[in-house]
Amino acid sequence: MRLPATIHDRIVHDIMNRAAERILATLRRAPGLTKEEIAERAYVSVSTLSGGGYLKTLRREGVIFISGWQRNGSGGFTTPLYSLGSGPDYPKPGVGEANREAPGMARLLEVIEKYGPIDYRQAARLSGLSLNTVKNSDYLDALLIQGKIHISGWRRARNGPMRPVYKLGAKEDEPRLTPLTAAEKSRAFRWRRSVAANASSFAALFRRGTSSSR
Repeated sequence: MRLPATIHDRIVHDIMNRAAERILATLRRAPGLTKEEIAERAYVSVSTLSGGGYLKTLRREGVIFISGWQRNGSGGFTTPLYSLGSGPDYPKPGVGEANREAPGMARLLEVIEKYGPIDYRQAARLSGLSLNTVKNSDYLDALLIQGKIHISGWRRARNGPMRPVYKLGAKEDEPRLTPLTAAEKSRAFRWRRSVAANASSFAALFRRGTSSSR
């Protein structure tokens, strides 16, 4: 037997009121909850919470508002957090280097804290991340901008540009050393060759001297 429309509407209204009361009581005890957390604590299914429009209605009535956003697994802000109050809703933050988070960043931070100062190649090897990931993800740049690490020095590579060396903490970065000019490289090469030749001559003289004294 189908109930008259007025009785049916009254029952639905009473059910919604009781659910809304549980939602408000839940947020009163613990503000800043996700939809899933509200559903679990207020004994309302997630599908009912969304499909029934509870949260939308309570926001429209100025009873609750979006008080923040939760990150997802990729570091973006996609999950709203609800609290009691009339708002206004907290705007969804954009993701930039200053607030970026990623599991790879956390792993790099751990190895820099433990083994630093180290360059990006060492950081990649020790963290288990690929060299391309560390080079192309800008994880280290983000950690620098956030003040979690700093450049403590520069390391000359055998081939290619100089590499920064990273250390834990928010300190002023060491300035990059000026690359040697072609003339300076040539002079340095001639100096090393001269030192090596002199060392060989000295060693030969020393051997002859020790032999003649016997």
